[in-house]
Amino acid sequence: MKAFAPVNIAWVKYMGKELNQNGARPTNSSFSMTLSEYGTETQITRLQPSGSLEFEFCEQGYLPPSNGQAKAFRFLEDFRTFLDFLQKWGFGSIAPSGRYRIETRNSVPAGAGIATSASGFAALTLAWIPHFMSAQEFATFRSLFASDSGLRGDLARVSARGSGSACRSFHGPFVEWRSDGEVIPFSDLAGGWIDLILMLEEGPKSVSSSEAHTRVRSSPLFSGRADRAHERLLRVKEALALGRWDWISSSVLEEALDMHELFHTSVPPFRYFNRESEAWRDRVLSGKGLPSRHAALTFDAGANAHLFVPEAESEIWVSWLRSEFPGLFFLRGSAGKGAEYR
Repeated sequence: MKAFAPVNIAWVKYMGKELNQNGARPTNSSFSMTLSEYGTETQITRLQPSGSLEFEFCEQGYLPPSNGQAKAFRFLEDFRTFLDFLQKWGFGSIAPSGRYRIETRNSVPAGAGIATSASGFAALTLAWIPHFMSAQEFATFRSLFASDSGLRGDLARVSARGSGSACRSFHGPFVEWRSDGEVIPFSDLAGGWIDLILMLEEGPKSVSSSEAHTRVRSSPLFSGRADRAHERLLRVKEALALGRWDWISSSVLEEALDMHELFHTSVPPFRYFNRESEAWRDRVLSGKGLPSRHAALTFDAGANAHLFVPEAESEIWVSWLRSEFPGLFFLRGSAGKGAEYR
């Protein structure tokens, strides 16, 4: 059984966290769009039926860095959390034991600021679930997972113990992850957006997102960050409901730049932007030469840019990118519905 979880790209960012017994608690609420085509596919296979719980990553699959593997193993070993979730919903009669192989593949580069930590832990969570129950019980669970938003939301919160923003990959097209841990899907907001992912840097970033969450707390701009993000979140949701492109465009870029200023003013400071990132920032801020004013530019914790445009105008933007920037590699992602079994 394979599990797929899409990446989710935040319009209002999760940056800054506090750790408690339930994992990472965000210091501000965030809001994201789930993509349909891009993410992580994971399968977990039992190799040895008894003995102490052990895991290995398949050499033919995607291999996370060693610290990422250790984090994944610790997450899976905390099976009491999984059992508590399942028993709440009337499932889960088996405590996993023995040796397991993890096969996982990303459809976008990992560690490049395209939210593969979120999709990775969401897929890992979903792939681990079948090992807590019989085949017949899992068939019932799978059907309920596809139809019950409450169950999906509870499992999303389990995934947040591995990577906070993983919880947003369980829903779509838009998701709010509140600072109190609640995961709120917005299927009634128009999802007719296309994410043109501009690959400005494909290599792994020098500072991990996990480390960035810690460092930003040293920035003098971190004070007041939660209030600024909350105001933008309210404005973005209202703008989506009203179709106010001008509000969306300005708020989304303003939010991304606010987050990156935290990086630049941390102690010690660090940067994800490269020259191309800065050029795209300036290009969209000025609006000169763009095929339309209907564009919302954002950056996650990395150099790569996400240019959100209306689906109805996407071909205009794609043609413009190909003619004006022939050497630029970019991906085209559409709004999705969230994690699923395949």
